[in-house]
Amino acid sequence: MSLMNTMQQSGMARSALPAPGEFHQPAVWASQVRQRFFPLDLTVARDDHFSAQARLAGYPQCRMAQVAASAHVASMSRAGCSALRQRYVKVLWELDGVGWLEQSGHEVRLPPAHFTIYEASRPYAIRTESQSAFVVLLCEVAPNDLLASLAQRVAGRSLPTTGSAAVALAAVQEMVAQGETISHGSRFTVLEFVSSLLAQQINALEGVSGVRRKRSQDELLREAVQYIRCHMGDGDLSPDRIASALNICRRTLYQVFSLIGETPQATVQRLRLERCRDILAQHGGEKANITDLALQYGFSDPAYFARLFRRMFGVAPSQYRDDGGGALDISQLMPAPGSRRQ
Repeated sequence: MSLMNTMQQSGMARSALPAPGEFHQPAVWASQVRQRFFPLDLTVARDDHFSAQARLAGYPQCRMAQVAASAHVASMSRAGCSALRQRYVKVLWELDGVGWLEQSGHEVRLPPAHFTIYEASRPYAIRTESQSAFVVLLCEVAPNDLLASLAQRVAGRSLPTTGSAAVALAAVQEMVAQGETISHGSRFTVLEFVSSLLAQQINALEGVSGVRRKRSQDELLREAVQYIRCHMGDGDLSPDRIASALNICRRTLYQVFSLIGETPQATVQRLRLERCRDILAQHGGEKANITDLALQYGFSDPAYFARLFRRMFGVAPSQYRDDGGGALDISQLMPAPGSRRQ
């Protein structure tokens, strides 16, 4: 059964994809997964009847894949986890067939049209016993990132791919289909959109009789930072607007941001500068117009933007762009097996 057939039967097909890579030798498939996606250990049920089709897309700090494969087990060992340089979270949408997630002594069944979120930098195994199709989003995360929070809340539970989660899946499938044709700024926006959609769906699924549970300050901080990331191009992104979006008062908002020793305005400025730096560091960043970039991310005065950029990163944005400062090769976005941060 082809990848497109499995997606069409699951009712989740998007626009027609280019022909994905096809593999019939398990060793070749395992090598490609380790080199191009994540340092997983893969075993298959039968070498002589194995087949896999996959299409991968790589972006800064994350990768995604759409896969149809014969029965197999993909696992992350304790030794493999200890070699990772960063913390990773994975979102897996099961399209066709049934998968099982094993982590921390628990096993969860993933039927078609269900998804889960779990820590990919902790030992785990994903097992299928027949032909299956699935979509995977794998992201490098920091402690305050929304995906990291969602992974803790979901803890590998199986949830229905309905509502906002179905829209998130469609967005990831489209990113896989479009690949490098998506602009750098749009990639960040879409990924943040996906995280927000998943949070909305999980909140809806966890609601009890429509009563909203009280959020902790840590949760409010994550929600505020996520809101800023999704709206940092808006020139009128103010503390009052952030507080209103979170349904809290201005005083509470400042108390929440005191957890990280910043004001809301300082966080907005820092995240905008970091976003601009990331765009300039990527392939194609040499084509970025500094003035346009500044205006796109809420800096009305390009000269002021340049001074702030130099103050934070020690170099002018034009020099950072021209020197290819920190530019990443796609093959370097995920660590090779055994690599460690020095």
